[in-house]
Amino acid sequence: MRERHIDPGEHTVYSSLRQFMDAGEYPPGVLTVMHGGLPIDIRHEPLGHDTTTVFFHSALSPQWSGFPVFTGLGISKDLPTNRVFITDPSLYLHDKLMLGWYAGNRKQPRLQWAIRGILNRLIPAEQRVVTFGASGGGFAALYYAGTREGAVAVPVNPQTNLARYLPAAVARYAKLAWALHGEGALNQMPAVTDLARVHRAPGRPVFYVQNQNDPTHMKNHFTPFMDGLSEGHSVHPVLVDGEQGHRPPPKSTIRAVLAAAVNGDERPPS
Repeated sequence: MRERHIDPGEHTVYSSLRQFMDAGEYPPGVLTVMHGGLPIDIRHEPLGHDTTTVFFHSALSPQWSGFPVFTGLGISKDLPTNRVFITDPSLYLHDKLMLGWYAGNRKQPRLQWAIRGILNRLIPAEQRVVTFGASGGGFAALYYAGTREGAVAVPVNPQTNLARYLPAAVARYAKLAWALHGEGALNQMPAVTDLARVHRAPGRPVFYVQNQNDPTHMKNHFTPFMDGLSEGHSVHPVLVDGEQGHRPPPKSTIRAVLAAAVNGDERPPS
């Protein structure tokens, strides 16, 4: 397993998902939930606000070596929100696995269910919840917001259907995370890999940030997702004239949209 660096003074370890679920209180710092032999590492920052934002990281570069992975610290600095950061545990399986969409693996086949339970236990029911992530983390932000009543998703250039993503990346994930091969690998996973059904029903607020100069994601992810929504949906696209390709919009734009979600605005800034 990849080497992790966690300050022992802020580290709380739960030997199982059941032990975590049975705990009465959750301290600030890094919480590790052992599940299926792999750690689910969470940075928990309860700051006394009425809103909690959950951050999911995107694909890592091959040179990445800092685990656990907690991204979103800068973009959310000084926003009035509690913060929860989660590392995708599938990436601990192999040093060549850089993207797992928080969708699970052979040791944690029901990871999506497990993370849903963790978040519901960690975040009080009366809290407003915002989920945030870019690219593969945007997929996770969309999925997990779609499973909690009232949650608002802020995905940035997300994948919305893994079957429409880069075949080589999906095949690598299927092989290294699930030991699956071939064109039908996605269909053999017990995970949700197409978000159309999660957000088909109206009433799930989404502030969907998309670089419109990313033609692959516009064609394969944004357009099919939007076309599949039902009448009366609450998905608000924020189309940005950004750099060519799968590049993020300016940080100022992303932060403004995230701030609107945290502040409880009904729509993102235009």
